[in-house]
Amino acid sequence: MPAATQLAIVGLGRWGKVLVDSVQNKSETVRFVAAVSRDPARIAADAAERGLTTYDNLDAALADPAVEGIVLASPHSLHAEQIATCVAAGKPVLVEKPFTLTRATAAEALGKAADAGVLVTSAHNRRFLTPITRLKAMLDAGELGTLLHLETNFSSNVVGRYSADHWRVAPGESPAGGLAGSGIHHIDGIIFLAGPISEVFAVSFQRVHEVPLDDTTVVTMRLASGATASLLMITATTPTFRIVAYGTKGKAEINGDAAKRGTETMVVTALDGTETRHEFEAFDIERAEVEAFAASIRDGAPAQVPAADILNGIAAFEAVPRSAETGQPIKL
Repeated sequence: MPAATQLAIVGLGRWGKVLVDSVQNKSETVRFVAAVSRDPARIAADAAERGLTTYDNLDAALADPAVEGIVLASPHSLHAEQIATCVAAGKPVLVEKPFTLTRATAAEALGKAADAGVLVTSAHNRRFLTPITRLKAMLDAGELGTLLHLETNFSSNVVGRYSADHWRVAPGESPAGGLAGSGIHHIDGIIFLAGPISEVFAVSFQRVHEVPLDDTTVVTMRLASGATASLLMITATTPTFRIVAYGTKGKAEINGDAAKRGTETMVVTALDGTETRHEFEAFDIERAEVEAFAASIRDGAPAQVPAADILNGIAAFEAVPRSAETGQPIKL
């Protein structure tokens, strides 16, 4: 078996540690060897525990000959510049969602990557969730007939989690409440399951949070296929993960606790009311995501999220707060 692909993580915070821990000393195909932080002392203990060399800047990690690829788990607003730095160094990069904050910056980053022949892709771990891959197969096979509507909900309770000076609630980092942290998963899921989004209309407002974060966001979408979709994001309620696909032959409903992986179930209901219930074993989607990135580096496997899907997703992401501010639908 070939040697494991070696990666560096940029941002060893809560989520960065989740990504590292998903594969470290578990995977035979990939491992992390370095971590980048503007304050190496802050992450020193966590890095040492995981066997990581620490760097105080991205250029230093890119110059390390042991590093074969970069994973960005840094603040969203830094992604565009960091992607450009990785591409200039010729190093593949996996970018935590959101890829960038605007379609223009996403297009520029992907264009530079394509010109340089460097792998750049987006981390959308929910594409690896077993019920979602099962639903995708059902839709592609026509088991639900013509898809009419996708109803999605990704809600959580972040009350008290963030202080007013936390980067995740800084202006521009988390537009439209839960959009950057959770809702973007369903935007990508809608594209993955049903194709491109063509129009977005959104309502978003803050009623209960003491930090500058909307607590309720509702989005309706038109899809290029002619189907529609909806997205609900609440950041001050019971954690909820839900997808319902309505077709002319029946519906399929996925439910789970957004805070507890492996709780998802799917119930398929035929037009006559017959129900079939599916339960799924827990599956480490972060490990699958990081291993897929390593396989793309090592074997040339296709990028886990195609460039067209990244661009469409960021266009929808950018349109949600703009629609909420203007009160108008936004064509993509």
